[in-house]
Order: sequence, then structure tokens, then C-alpha cells
Amino acid sequence: MKKENRRKLSDAAIAFIIEERDNPHTVHTFEEISKLVEKKFEISIGRGAVSKSYHKHKNDEKIKNLSKKDSNQRKVKPQVKDQLKSEPYVAKKQIRDFDENAGKHFNADDYF
Repeated sequence: MKKENRRKLSDAAIAFIIEERDNPHTVHTFEEISKLVEKKFEISIGRGAVSKSYHKHKNDEKIKNLSKKDSNQRKVKPQVKDQLKSEPYVAKKQIRDFDENAGKHFNADDYF
């Protein structure tokens, strides 16, 4: 069998793999990371290669520094929306009409 010419993973791709795997907010499997690498870098890579690259370079300072630089560049300015000014809610009491005829059909003698 003849091996195909394969593109090597760039440092940015390896940094992306390590960043996605170590992300505390979302847990990605190696299979999911391989799909993300294919989308972002257009490099076809299997989950075994992702696993091998991750375990080989996870303690590499050069790659960690590269991922920190990338994450700093991707920060987006926060968009502050105008706060809606709402009127304070004041509870309104309903006025109850007094019923003058209430209880006229009851006799006190009925209770004793």
C-alpha cells in the first residue's frame, strides 16, 4: 500500500485542537473536534490523529502561547444596548362597591 501525501497539521490547527479539548464550558469528543478542524481549516483528519496530536502537544508551551494569542485576537467588543426605561409599577386598588342589601335575607332568629 502506498501512503498518500498528507498535509501536516499547522501549529494553529494543533492549538485549536488543544483549545477545544481543554475548553471547560463545552466538552468535545475527538470525533467532534475532527469535524470542527475540517470546517475551520479544511483539513481532513481522523479522530485518532486528533487524539495523537492532542496528547503529543498538550504540554507544549509554544502551542499554548499560540492559542492564547489567537483567543486574545478573537475577542469581540461587547455591544451595550440602551436600557429600557420603564415606568415603575404601581398597584391600583379596585374600588369595591358596598352592597346595602347584603345579608337582608338572613334572620338572626334562624341561627339561634
